[in-house]
Amino acid sequence: MNVIISYLDTMFSPYPQTPRLLEAKVELQGMMEDAYSALIAAGRSENEAVGQVIRDFGNLDEVAPLLGISSDIAPEPAAEGASPSPVAASPLPPVVTLDDARAYADALRRVRFRFSIAVVMFVLSPAVLIVLPMAASAGAVMVADSAAVFVGLLVLFVFVASGVMLVLSATRETARFTRITENRFTADPDTVRWAEALADSQERVRTRALQVAIGLWILAPVPLIAFALFSDGSPQAEVRVGIGVVLVLVFVAGGLGIFLPQNWARTVADEIGSGDSADASDDERSIVSVIASIYWPLLTAVFLAWSFIGNAWSISWIVWPIGAVLFGAVAAGGSAIESYRRAPRS
Repeated sequence: MNVIISYLDTMFSPYPQTPRLLEAKVELQGMMEDAYSALIAAGRSENEAVGQVIRDFGNLDEVAPLLGISSDIAPEPAAEGASPSPVAASPLPPVVTLDDARAYADALRRVRFRFSIAVVMFVLSPAVLIVLPMAASAGAVMVADSAAVFVGLLVLFVFVASGVMLVLSATRETARFTRITENRFTADPDTVRWAEALADSQERVRTRALQVAIGLWILAPVPLIAFALFSDGSPQAEVRVGIGVVLVLVFVAGGLGIFLPQNWARTVADEIGSGDSADASDDERSIVSVIASIYWPLLTAVFLAWSFIGNAWSISWIVWPIGAVLFGAVAAGGSAIESYRRAPRS
């Protein structure tokens, strides 16, 4: 129901808030709510009912005669003497229908946890490799140093492989919407309004998730600092510092795991609203995903090269807390850039 109300607000937003239009808006809201309730009572799902109501009542030009507001929303006549300049018409890509947009939204909602779990696994993949060799070197666990490194590497590669399989699974399920993700379509006003209404209905949850995630990213270094300061001189200081590093990764992964699944509705609105005009903003929108796709493999390569070539297992772990905090900053910065780009300009 919130989606319907948000959609209705978007429908009337381009027009002046006159008493007649406000009355018509209330009347149309009642009609939409009655239709929605009837569909729910008939056994339709919430998404099906919302989609059907928007299909039936979502075009204001069609329902304006019924509401008696045709003259109120009619465009003003062009000024006399103004002659349109001839412009060569270029063929437009196909329009994305409301059914296409709903199917895309449902697909993103289904796969959102697969993608976020994959990112969490990428972040946590080096945890065992960091702490187990330290614990073995300090005698905290009865494992040879070489065996500890092997187990850590094995866990790292298992986590990375599992994350990649989750990403591939999610990508396969959304592959049929390539026309939308690659912006090879023409934006339909009714579909855009539906997508924005959907994003608005989820924005409060998304904002809260982002606030919690940023809090975790800011607090991520605290365990490492605490273990380093309060373990000074202890025979287990190195192990405790390793645990602190792992907790940094846990905090960063927790923030990403909370924030990423709540982005699906905003992604739908951004993609559906861009249409064929997305060329100018493609670079801005894709930079975070490009960085994420190469960031962790590159960081792993740096860690392994430094550790093996320089025999620096005792210090090379420092790349992980630094890399994790930087990745959290990249994710937060990317979200801030997207929010700024969507904000209206005065």
